[in-house]
Amino acid sequence: MTFNKKAIDIFGVNCGTWSLMEYEDYDVGDMFSSALTFIDIQMEPSQSESKSLKKLDINLYEGVGKIFTIDSYGDYPTLVFDCGIYAFSIHSRLPEGIESGSYVKMRFYLVFDEGRFDHLTMDSEWLWKIIPEMVYDWKIKDILIWTREGEKGEKYFENLPVAYTSPDGEIYKRIRGTDAYNDTGGYATNYILICEML
Repeated sequence: MTFNKKAIDIFGVNCGTWSLMEYEDYDVGDMFSSALTFIDIQMEPSQSESKSLKKLDINLYEGVGKIFTIDSYGDYPTLVFDCGIYAFSIHSRLPEGIESGSYVKMRFYLVFDEGRFDHLTMDSEWLWKIIPEMVYDWKIKDILIWTREGEKGEKYFENLPVAYTSPDGEIYKRIRGTDAYNDTGGYATNYILICEML
């Protein structure tokens, strides 16, 4: 696998409150090791066989690469996408007409899912042993929280300036660390972890 980290080494990764409640909270400057998880929003056959990756928005990417179906996880197969970096999904299916091993062009979001890759297998072998390059080291450079002002019981963060507004109008504010149990007064919310690939 060849990947020029100078081309893109800062990634915006979506992270839900529930993921942090399951694992742990994070502060700016923290480091961790994890594979990349994706949620695709558009996948189509690619005319190109040159692997590529570009950032379209703070947490939206477009890549060209090979897509592979490996063992199933429940009702869904595990997909591995190789666009110069590796990412996997357990929530996606190949569209009709696209076969495992095909080159695809895909738009996708990256999602924090630390630890999930530990359970992935291919032909009864741990995937991270077959593809050790799929696990990357990360350093958190910035943390954004989605604020839904006016929700009953939610911490408003009203004194913080807006750091990012999504195309759907969702407002994110910059914080120094997550506090998943208390940031939202019990309501589920989203964070965007701005992570540097080390």
